[in-house]
Amino acid sequence: MAAHRSRTTGWRKCLQQLLDHQGSLQIALSPNGMSGRDFIWSATLIDLNELEIIVEMPTAAGQPLPLEAGLGLIGIMAIGQNRWMFKTICLGQFMTEHRGKQKVALRLKMPTSVERCQRRRDYRISTCELQLPEVQSWPLLDPRSVVLPERMCQLAYEQFDSNSSQTHVEETMPQVGPPASARMVNIGGGGIGLQLSGQEGSSALRHRMHFLKFSLPHIDGPPLCVTAKLMHHHLEAGGTTYMGMMFDFSFNPSHKQFVVTQITRSVAIQQREQLKSAS
Repeated sequence: MAAHRSRTTGWRKCLQQLLDHQGSLQIALSPNGMSGRDFIWSATLIDLNELEIIVEMPTAAGQPLPLEAGLGLIGIMAIGQNRWMFKTICLGQFMTEHRGKQKVALRLKMPTSVERCQRRRDYRISTCELQLPEVQSWPLLDPRSVVLPERMCQLAYEQFDSNSSQTHVEETMPQVGPPASARMVNIGGGGIGLQLSGQEGSSALRHRMHFLKFSLPHIDGPPLCVTAKLMHHHLEAGGTTYMGMMFDFSFNPSHKQFVVTQITRSVAIQQREQLKSAS
């Protein structure tokens, strides 16, 4: 019993440490077997009490991404090279003031236990495993050249949604350098976090602007294309490189709402299927 209390105190201290340092909790919808890809969002910690964890509502390209009450979620605490995961439930949303601003917040059920991931790169515990989306990334040599490829991306989605029998939309690329493969570690705020391995990470850091393609969870459609700007990076254990990137819609402002709509739709499908399977 004493050992159990000690472990509980330990992870609660980690949560409090994140809150004290104005950190974020990563959250994901609990997988329900539909897809091999899962979005993880960074959500700023607002408050804690004995029963609940309060976080800022996750966002997609800077716009709120509502999560419904009753959803099963996975919470992830990352401090340094250590990561813990736990299951929780969304208890609903409300308006609150945080750092002098009105925010939409989520109430999450405080877990009774957490589990440490065995390896830094894993998102796996005994009761759950998250599969991170794969992303193709190209260094963008001329940012002005993204307009046509992004518009063709929208057209491909329009034809997919309408079950159009028209000729397949021809893929168009901007002026880019050699591609690199990455994993989407998190998405939220106005951007995306990518993890690249070895030489690919070193090469990607030479460029600030990148053109990204990735498939959305639970949508069996064309890949989503978006331009992103490298904002910060660091070297992780095992030689991987983390790249924090901000979505950039400077040369095609209308693409922002399209990206938000597709990400929101992907999440809505996963929510609907999870709640249906639970009923």
